Amino acid sequence: MGTASEIPRHPAKAPSSEGAFVVLDGVGLDAHAVARLADALAEPTAAPRAVARAERSWHTARRLAAAGRMYGRDTGVGANRMVFLSDEDQVGQDLRLLRSHAGGVGALLPTRQVRAMLAVRANQVLAGGSGLQPAVAQALVEALRLGVHPAVNEFGAVGTGDLTALAQTGLTVIGERPWLSDEAAPRPPAGAPGPDAPTGPAVPAPVVLEHGDALALMSSNALTLGQA
Repeated sequence: MGTASEIPRHPAKAPSSEGAFVVLDGVGLDAHAVARLADALAEPTAAPRAVARAERSWHTARRLAAAGRMYGRDTGVGANRMVFLSDEDQVGQDLRLLRSHAGGVGALLPTRQVRAMLAVRANQVLAGGSGLQPAVAQALVEALRLGVHPAVNEFGAVGTGDLTALAQTGLTVIGERPWLSDEAAPRPPAGAPGPDAPTGPAVPAPVVLEHGDALALMSSNALTLGQA
């Protein structure tokens, strides 16, 4: 969401990608910067101004949803788009959307492709037009920094968005699915009990899912762009 003035259309320059860091500012992210993040040759950082822009977008989406009907928030999705949800049905709607769209099959995608997807989706959210809470983008940035990624299957959604890949990512961000390290070893969510739980900040802290987050996260071609 957000106004047109909040979303830069013609960036003066792409974010810096030649040093040790790639600044994700929602304005520009060239292929070279994505490749450096995908290959863990640079550390990502979210520009504070971009985080603030995403915050405004999130609050704008919440205000619009409170003012009237909004697809996917108080209605079903797809063929159920004309089904209006009661207040009771809206509770848990986002978790149901993530779970119902996360049924991928086939081999897991290479780490490099998934890391590229995380970089692209984080930068998209930081552009300030998704209506997604910025904590999700910050979790994606943190995952890149820590060298962990969600398990994403080769085959999933057929349509205009990478629904399955991003639903699997969403379930990982909220702590329902384990993170994978660069060596593909499962990492349980932060704070998970047991002797095998990693010590220290090995994975991003789980994000609390807010109403409207699921559709906002999944509505993207971030995986396709990352693979390109």
